[in-house]
Amino acid sequence: MDQSSHWHITGQGFAGAVLTAGLTLFGVLWQQNMQAERENHLRFLEGALTTAQETSRLLNDGHNELAKLVDASGDKGWKEISKSSWKDYWAFHQQWREQLIAEHFKLVRYFGKHMADQLIHIDEIDLHPIKDSGSSHPCEPVGGKNDLDIEKLSSMTECTIRIAAVEQDIVDQDFRDKKTGEIMDGIQEHWKLENSESQLLDDYDKSTVRYLRALDGILTQLGEPQVTILTSNSHT
Repeated sequence: MDQSSHWHITGQGFAGAVLTAGLTLFGVLWQQNMQAERENHLRFLEGALTTAQETSRLLNDGHNELAKLVDASGDKGWKEISKSSWKDYWAFHQQWREQLIAEHFKLVRYFGKHMADQLIHIDEIDLHPIKDSGSSHPCEPVGGKNDLDIEKLSSMTECTIRIAAVEQDIVDQDFRDKKTGEIMDGIQEHWKLENSESQLLDDYDKSTVRYLRALDGILTQLGEPQVTILTSNSHT
């Protein structure tokens, strides 16, 4: 074998070794990149799952506290419940609303702004969601019933309970003043408000179930086979 042939064979061997090493390095880098992507996806999925479970807990806490307020208010007037059951609820509600605002940002990250806005519209944070007390429908949101998110639905329920209690005070005063005509009108109005309380609480429950099912569906699309969500019935 002459020298040129020897260098030609040696060159081929060297090139083959370089190619093999390159392919091996590419394979290692590709595997590392895929592993990093898998780990990032798992971290994202874990965060989404945790957020869904946190949201489930917050919504059910909200329902349970509203249900307790409805049960405790009954035929009691505002003078009575404002110092007891409503006072306790309002302390809960203020903290609960702050938690919803924090949850909104997590939901935006994992489920999109359209889902976060169905929980609470923080873009409207500087706007009062309830109309003034002089309105014919003081508990309705400014945008009407078609503009409800779950937080507004909760506020609407609380407002209806409060107005029903005020109406009960009026009925009690009319009874003391023996104003028979006014008493009957007041009783009918109070009855309507109590029915609205029950309907709004039921709407809150249904909205919660729909919302959590939507989160569950998105989680399934992300790769989570199932998320355990709590409904208000599990607390009863």
